[in-house]
Amino acid sequence: MQVLRWIFMLVTLCGCRRPASWNSTPWRFLYNVYTVVCFVNIHLALFGGILDLALTVDNQDDLSENLYKTTALAVDCYKLASMLAMRKNIGIMVETLESEPFAPVGDEELEIRTQFDKSAERTAKAYTAGLEVWGIWAVVVSLFVNFASRKLLYRTWLPFDHTPAMMYCLVYLHHTIVNIVCLTSTAAYDSLYAGLLVHIYSQFEILRHRLHNIHRNENDLVKHCAHHHDQIYKFASMVNDEFKSVTFVQFLVSTAILCFDLYQLTQTELDTDLADTVLYASCTLMQIFYFCWFGNEVKLKSLEVPDMIFESEWTSLSDKTKKILLLMMRRGMVPIEFTSLHIVSVNLETFKVMVKTSYSVFNLLQQS
Repeated sequence: MQVLRWIFMLVTLCGCRRPASWNSTPWRFLYNVYTVVCFVNIHLALFGGILDLALTVDNQDDLSENLYKTTALAVDCYKLASMLAMRKNIGIMVETLESEPFAPVGDEELEIRTQFDKSAERTAKAYTAGLEVWGIWAVVVSLFVNFASRKLLYRTWLPFDHTPAMMYCLVYLHHTIVNIVCLTSTAAYDSLYAGLLVHIYSQFEILRHRLHNIHRNENDLVKHCAHHHDQIYKFASMVNDEFKSVTFVQFLVSTAILCFDLYQLTQTELDTDLADTVLYASCTLMQIFYFCWFGNEVKLKSLEVPDMIFESEWTSLSDKTKKILLLMMRRGMVPIEFTSLHIVSVNLETFKVMVKTSYSVFNLLQQS
């Protein structure tokens, strides 16, 4: 059974992973064209937002309205580019999960992995649904409310007049496509990262099962468990290396976006703009909380290895085998810590610090 199947479907939808069945030249060319279209659309919107910031914005309110969406577009572009760049490494990580010592042995271990894979899939669906709710609100409600005033979904600089009905509809259609690509790429990237963390968590559960099934004179099984434990740490390091740069950017930008969202809330009246700002702030918090929750869970689970060993029948083993278990315990005292460029740890404590920092910066902006 392939792991994270539904999440990889999201990665395929945003143009970052060609379906395995599309091996013929015409299908490969068609998917490459689809990838280019997704990539160009989102970057055109980002370029328009930057030009609007440089050429049009002339007051604090317009600056806040532009920045809190343009910076989010920049992060989405970075995520899309990162997924394109690490396509080969993603395949390597999936193959690693399917090979020894990670591959489940027996029905019980297969059941453990299947349970966590389904859990990752359910969480990814709920996360994607949350993003889609905001996306549908932003596109549909904004169109009905702002059609008369010709206000677009994003602030952007255009080299032509977009106020005629036909031109407005075409530009709004482009913004809708950009919104779909952004939400899909965000859901795919974040769910892929969280899904890999869930599978690291599941490997500790499989390790627990293997340790519990150690009996007298089964020295080879203990060595296999020690090797498995070591490989879990190496796999976690591999995942961290692939995602750490985007995670760092996500932390920085989420802090800035939250500040601008809070500022927008103080300037917005009780109308659809207020609801849009609240939903956008909720999505921003949900994105970073998604990372921090699973990073924190893996960290706590990695610290449970000494308890797993004590729960096994270690007293019946030879002294040589006990030394192997002792080394595993020493290794287990150092948790798996996911970081963003080795600066910010991905856990719940960091999430709380980020929220406090955002509110502090918001207060500073209000006073100035």
